Amino acid sequence: MKDSKPMQTLNPIFLVGCPRSGTTLLQQMLDAHPDVAIAPETHFIRNFWLKREHYGDLAEDANYQVLLHAIADIPEFAEMELDLSAFQDAAQTLDRSYAALFTLLLEQFRQGRNTQIVGEKTPNHLLYMQTLQTFFPKARFIHIIRDPRAVINSWKTVPWSTGSVGGDAEVWRRYMATARQSPPDNGAIFTLHYEQLISASEDCLKKLCNFLELSFDASMLDYHTQQSKRVNVNREPWKGNAVRPVNNKSLNRWQTELSNLEIATIEAVASSEMCQLGYKTQSASWPLLKANAQKHTQQKLKLAKRYINKLVKL
Repeated sequence: MKDSKPMQTLNPIFLVGCPRSGTTLLQQMLDAHPDVAIAPETHFIRNFWLKREHYGDLAEDANYQVLLHAIADIPEFAEMELDLSAFQDAAQTLDRSYAALFTLLLEQFRQGRNTQIVGEKTPNHLLYMQTLQTFFPKARFIHIIRDPRAVINSWKTVPWSTGSVGGDAEVWRRYMATARQSPPDNGAIFTLHYEQLISASEDCLKKLCNFLELSFDASMLDYHTQQSKRVNVNREPWKGNAVRPVNNKSLNRWQTELSNLEIATIEAVASSEMCQLGYKTQSASWPLLKANAQKHTQQKLKLAKRYINKLVKL
């Protein structure tokens, strides 16, 4: 096995971005490289680090065992094809910290895949890049960005949507603002756009490989021919397109599937971040939104009058 990288110098790569921005596609492309292994979404920060008060003092054996079992219980543990006994045995030799356990998780995944480079793909780790950099001072981040109108259009089929286009647009805006305001130190981040990855895949991947100090491999373009165990489309059906060949139809689908009002709403909420990222707005947002607000106000007034009339008649 290629075990030349001891755990204490592990420098993983993290694929991050607002959900439905192409992180899964990028994961598939990188994971197809013979020297790279990209773990699926562990949500380690959200599932464990942010719940550290719940798990308590890890110096207490009972607390530590509860945490180990919780880590092993996530679906991704099985999808990473990790050995439970080996993980638990190795965990007993570690400094009892969240950073050490995340390191162990990734290191055993790397060893199982026999690669030089290991990474992990949890989109919302974009919000915790500085925390991850305290865990892994030499970590590198790959941030993929996608047109918010396309992102929010795709959220119509996922369980985490806020239920409103305006709410979803605000989520996207906050992701982008956080990435801009709290980047990792030392320029340890590579930013690419989903649109570039789709329209000029090879050129985009070559630039990414250069950032990672890695030779480009043509297998990255043939990712869809490999049966990935890191994407479970039965559990997460919205990821189905990410295991198929690149399709540029996904770039502009939002133009026909979103209404003018939906487009206007997204642009009104996210226009500042959109402009900074090179996405042009196309609608006269405020007149549409104002007209819609007036329409809803009139409807509410009618309903209120009907309700009052009913009360008067009683």
